[in-house]
Amino acid sequence: MTHLLFAEGKFLEVISVNFWQMIISILNLVILYLILKKFLFKPVKKTLAERRRQVDDLYGSAEAAKEEAESARAEYTARLDRADESAREIVARATTRANERAEEIVEEAKTEAERLKKRADEEIAQERKKALNEVKNEISDISVEIAEKVVRREIREEDHREMIDEFIRDLEDGDRV
Repeated sequence: MTHLLFAEGKFLEVISVNFWQMIISILNLVILYLILKKFLFKPVKKTLAERRRQVDDLYGSAEAAKEEAESARAEYTARLDRADESAREIVARATTRANERAEEIVEEAKTEAERLKKRADEEIAQERKKALNEVKNEISDISVEIAEKVVRREIREEDHREMIDEFIRDLEDGDRV
């Protein structure tokens, strides 16, 4: 269909439709589409799919690494908690053992002190007996000597005083003690 316009005495064809030209243009378009589809779209789609797969793999790897890091962090936290608990238990056991040992040492010290005190009391008692026996022996010896001197002499008051003075001098000299 053609439309004609009249301008300055001429008819102008404004729009004209040529069916053969339209069919050739459509065929050119279809051929161009098929060529682009075969040589351009498929490789581009393939490249895009490959890139998408790589990105998905990266996201998957990142997600796996994140999950692994989270599990490692959780495990580390659990280990720290167990280590803290273990440390508290060790300190508690050590404190208990130290307290028990301190009580044992105090009891041993008390027992040893009592034993030493008893031994010292026994030694003092023995020394006291020994000293008393020595004093008794000394007194006996002195009494015997006095008796011998008294028997050898006739006792007069002067002799008696002289014997007492002699006895005191002997004591002072350390001959008897």
